[in-house]
Amino acid sequence: MRLKVGAIVGALVLLTACGPTEDVTPTAAEGQLRNELFDAAVQKMTTAYFSHVPEAATQLGLSEDIVPGTGHRMMDRSVEGNMARNRALEEVLAQLKSIDSEALGPDRRRTHAVLTTLFEGALSPSRVVDYGTTAGAWTMWFIPYAIVQNSGPTVDIPNFLNSQQPVTNAEEAEAYLVRLASVGDALDGALESYRHGVQQGAIPPDFIVEKSLAVVEAFIEPAAGQNAMYLSFAERLEEAGIENAQAYTDRALKIIDADVIPAYQRIADYMGEIKASAPHDAGVWRLPNGEALYAAMIRHMTDSNASADDVHRKGLDEVNRITREMDQILRSEGYKEGTVGERMQQLNVEPRFLYANDAEGKEKLLNDVRAQVDGMYAELPNWFRRLPKHKVEVRMVPEFSQASAPIGYYNNPAPDGSRPGYYFINLRDTALHPSWTLPTLSYHEAVPGHHLDGATAMELEVPPLLKALWSNTSGEGWALYSERLAAEMGMYADDPYGDLGRLQAELHRAVRLVTDTGMHAKKWSREEAIEYMIDVEGLDEATATSEIERYVVWPAQALGYKLGQLKILALRDEARQALGDAFDIRDFNQQVLDVASAPLPFIETTVRNWIATSTN
Repeated sequence: MRLKVGAIVGALVLLTACGPTEDVTPTAAEGQLRNELFDAAVQKMTTAYFSHVPEAATQLGLSEDIVPGTGHRMMDRSVEGNMARNRALEEVLAQLKSIDSEALGPDRRRTHAVLTTLFEGALSPSRVVDYGTTAGAWTMWFIPYAIVQNSGPTVDIPNFLNSQQPVTNAEEAEAYLVRLASVGDALDGALESYRHGVQQGAIPPDFIVEKSLAVVEAFIEPAAGQNAMYLSFAERLEEAGIENAQAYTDRALKIIDADVIPAYQRIADYMGEIKASAPHDAGVWRLPNGEALYAAMIRHMTDSNASADDVHRKGLDEVNRITREMDQILRSEGYKEGTVGERMQQLNVEPRFLYANDAEGKEKLLNDVRAQVDGMYAELPNWFRRLPKHKVEVRMVPEFSQASAPIGYYNNPAPDGSRPGYYFINLRDTALHPSWTLPTLSYHEAVPGHHLDGATAMELEVPPLLKALWSNTSGEGWALYSERLAAEMGMYADDPYGDLGRLQAELHRAVRLVTDTGMHAKKWSREEAIEYMIDVEGLDEATATSEIERYVVWPAQALGYKLGQLKILALRDEARQALGDAFDIRDFNQQVLDVASAPLPFIETTVRNWIATSTN
């Protein structure tokens, strides 16, 4: 029987006041009731979260028995919806924090630490500003602008319905249509929040409005019968062999034509209205209470209270170190003239490293990436104690979102195995992917990076809510650590250009520390940040522009990669020094991987406890 929270609290008070019972010692009884109190608080938090972010329940493949109705709704992105979500999450967070974590067992202490840190971070921006969206991107990310070019409803809703909303039987097809019918309201709610932000003085920069508008117009351009959501739905109905498929597709076509496309058009119309009045300044420093917002975003995205100045200096130090290493390899391969960035730009355009920008070239690129993932899988048992059962599938980024999507990204598998992990490659132009860059991208996004992390988290015996959330700095730090690990595995032993790709990728993360803090704290312009990235890394202008504009709409998110990697490497050095000859890289990697989605402070505690246990 599940006790209500109030009943548990009352029982705990009575037990403490009345002394021992005949069969149960006070300590044991108190411990049992405390655990039940904690479990009830976690359940309440779970219900609140999935009720307000129902797409997350579908992504996890959760039964509607856990939170009824989640498979048929979209998140309420309106102003009142944002406020209600924040109020609900603040309430359940306060209840969880009221429980003494030190009195809990190890598993519950972990749950307490993870949920407290992640919810505190995610809610901290909404405590200092009256605009933006909590859970606006990637489950719990706060974004200051409700609609942007690379995430938010205009991008995430189609991607979600195309790849994560299941359509394997008639019941799921019906649920898809119910959810599709709610998309228009979700988009109108997002537009309301977007307007609210503009009215508060949080209008996006002109170039972000322009890029966001281009994404919306690209969605609107095809007729409803050629819309990406319609085509995907029809294809999956056919694959599943669902009877009366035509009736389902006819209904979908009507919804998209009558509700979804007009909602996109309303967003496009408003963006067209405000485009001319949007400022050009890139950083959030210009927004209402912008300095406090950026500090809250750093806390949210790095699990720390690091200052922008300290992060900026750390970035400059790492840029100098990595640049020296790249210079040595370039010289050994005969590239001796110009800066490192200039020499890397030469490699970007050398024909021997480029794939043909046609269907055949894109298919060859995808096959090469799949081979790299397979090759890494063969090596993993030598570096980890166990591997998750879920596999990863390589896919192309959908065409409608290619213009603003990252060059690669990853989506978690479903815990029940009904959906693998997806590693998406952006093939809008194969020139984005010189061959020497691909191994590192694959090791970061797939294995041993995000997929090992995400799939391991899916298979842990933890509350469902922990599987829905992750720490930005730990998750991205693990993926960047994985790039370094690939080099230590010998994956670049006979591939100096691939190793240059690895170092350039690491340099890119160091440059992020400089440019993100440069724009949001030191008032750099978008153009200054782009120029710095091109000069230091040798990126092409289009890629550098896309990256910098990403940091504009996701303040501080890009800081997590390097800060997380540096912490994991420091912990590894600490473990190696303490354990000496007893140090085994498989044990260290497994210790971190098993909690890699948890916040950095918890990873630090976990590793140090393991060191202490191993040395006793």
